[in-house]
Amino acid sequence: MKPGIRLSLYLFLIAAVCFTGCGNNQKIMPSGQSQIPRDQMIRLMADLELTESALKIKQAKMSRDSVKQFATFCYDSLYTFYRVTPEQFRENLRYYQSDMEDFQAMMDSVIVTLSRHRDSVSNPPGPKAGVVTKKKK
Repeated sequence: MKPGIRLSLYLFLIAAVCFTGCGNNQKIMPSGQSQIPRDQMIRLMADLELTESALKIKQAKMSRDSVKQFATFCYDSLYTFYRVTPEQFRENLRYYQSDMEDFQAMMDSVIVTLSRHRDSVSNPPGPKAGVVTKKKK
């Protein structure tokens, strides 16, 4: 083989390896769905829990059909925000549940996330440090 052709072939192979390695880093699940990154899955599960809580509150104030429509809207909005499909979420949930020890750690992270949300709502920040407020006489 001529040296010029050999060099071109090597450069082509190196470029092919580099470009295929630089793609998106999501793993492909056995079903063909892409894997939701662990941190994103934790945030999504926390948001789903918040949505479930809001829907339980709405049940007392709305008709059953209205709650179903509102639930569909909420879930679709969450899936759109996280750029996943319901099928992809279910498949990833099964995948993460296959390692129960790690899934329990993920659920602990969901609880911590929800606790932070609760604390930020329950304890809004007070006046900024160094800001002097005048008292009315």
